[in-house]
Amino acid sequence: MKKSFLLPLSILFLSLGACTGDKNNPADRASSDKASEKIAEASPDGIKTEISSKNDIFEGGLLEEVYSGRDYKSLWRDGETIHSLYNSLQGANEEGLNFKDYHGKEIDSLLSTADLSSQQAARLDLLLSDAFLTYARHLYYGKLNPEELHEFWGISRKEKDFGKLLKEGVEQNEVTSILEDLKPSHPVYQGLKKSLADYKEQKTQETAINKISRGEIIEPGQTDPRIPAIAQRLQELGVFKADTSGVGQTYSEALVDAVRKFQQKKSIQTDGIIGDATIDELNKGPKEVYNQILANLERWRWYPRDLGEHYILINIPNFKLAVIKDGDTVRKHNVIAGAKERPTPIFSDTIDHLVINPTWTVPPTIKSQDVLPKMAANRSYLSNNNMTITTRSGERVDPSSVDWSSDEALNYNITQRAGPANPLGRVKIMYPNKYLIYLHDTPAKNLFSQTQRAESSGCVRVEDAVDLAAYVVENQDDWQKERIKEIIETGETTTVKVDRPIQVHHFYWTAWRAGNETVILNDVYDLDEKIYTKLTGE
Repeated sequence: MKKSFLLPLSILFLSLGACTGDKNNPADRASSDKASEKIAEASPDGIKTEISSKNDIFEGGLLEEVYSGRDYKSLWRDGETIHSLYNSLQGANEEGLNFKDYHGKEIDSLLSTADLSSQQAARLDLLLSDAFLTYARHLYYGKLNPEELHEFWGISRKEKDFGKLLKEGVEQNEVTSILEDLKPSHPVYQGLKKSLADYKEQKTQETAINKISRGEIIEPGQTDPRIPAIAQRLQELGVFKADTSGVGQTYSEALVDAVRKFQQKKSIQTDGIIGDATIDELNKGPKEVYNQILANLERWRWYPRDLGEHYILINIPNFKLAVIKDGDTVRKHNVIAGAKERPTPIFSDTIDHLVINPTWTVPPTIKSQDVLPKMAANRSYLSNNNMTITTRSGERVDPSSVDWSSDEALNYNITQRAGPANPLGRVKIMYPNKYLIYLHDTPAKNLFSQTQRAESSGCVRVEDAVDLAAYVVENQDDWQKERIKEIIETGETTTVKVDRPIQVHHFYWTAWRAGNETVILNDVYDLDEKIYTKLTGE
């Protein structure tokens, strides 16, 4: 009896062992070699059917074009090439993308199958092609459409022939190198990938953070029940070094100093006043930082791969401008960017000319929202601000003849003459664009002492703008810095053509790596959450 009971069990275990042995490891090269042999035998009719009948294929139109050009013969007939693609897809997570978005689960299943049927082989061939095309497109253009997420997005990209890349990758066994070449090579992107790996590990080990509630602003010396929690969080972040066990509800000077350091690090107004922006940054744990890194990686995929040999790069949320020439940073300037309600657009263009002692024609939005109400309330506003009124054809208008509270007033051009009080200061650097945005000087020099400098109406105000303008034309003998200063003294409006191509890139990134640390800024325009929510589906 005992023997007859053990016999069926032994058969069962043998059967289970046989089933387990029939499963391949999809990550092994041998699995790719076996699959390639079956794919080579896949019928063209089977592949044609897979293309036309499946609605889970992302690049169906392009695949039809590629496969019809080869009479629907299978593509992935080499095991090494399949293995290279599989490894590249597995690395999608390192880019802030996801293996499963490229048919990862089904490709794993098919590569795990010991003996693919003809239909499965055709299906696998098509999935590999579709995965390559989709991943290649996401690496080069990004997974999301920036124009759907940004109100003002003006960066164009060179087109890529992904069908051609697919054929070259397979036929020349260059899948890995082609996909690598599609990724951004900028140092910020490369550093963010290291930070992503760091925070991926940290967020899995994350302990719950006691979130601090938003509320009324807290000024130095005031009392607030949130003070102990704020002190504790600043200590956890290594900013507040004192013992927090005896911290009461009074906002002490020692804690004010720690808050200021934290605010400066995050590009928040460094005033020691605790508002919602400071609270939000204090509440960020590893998961929130991880998501912000994801958003920044995606945004870098939207940017041009070639920024030029000589360019100006502006990071809007960091309020910084850098001049890059032949890979080296040759100048840095603080800037003032657009306020949240009037954000600076994200775009690229090329410098065309300078204007010394510029006049300022009031833009439509500022005219309707700011200037006209002030003119209606104060008849002396124009003369006090050195302004003139003209028709659209350029004819001067008597201000007293206009009803400034009427819609008719919108039809007039309002221009402020050149001078020390002109909002554009003494120089503007022009790269004509549809947004009417440019770099310029400002009489409000005191604003550069602030940490948070989202203060303009969209254009970028530059600290030491005259020096930057002189640099832009330093190769032009007639326009050295002393000559520019002489013209400034005359007050005469003068246009200078720039004869060397210098691109200007208005970019937006709130995270980067400095040494072995990740820097996370306040997302001044609240753009990151829109991106990572769509990327993660959370």
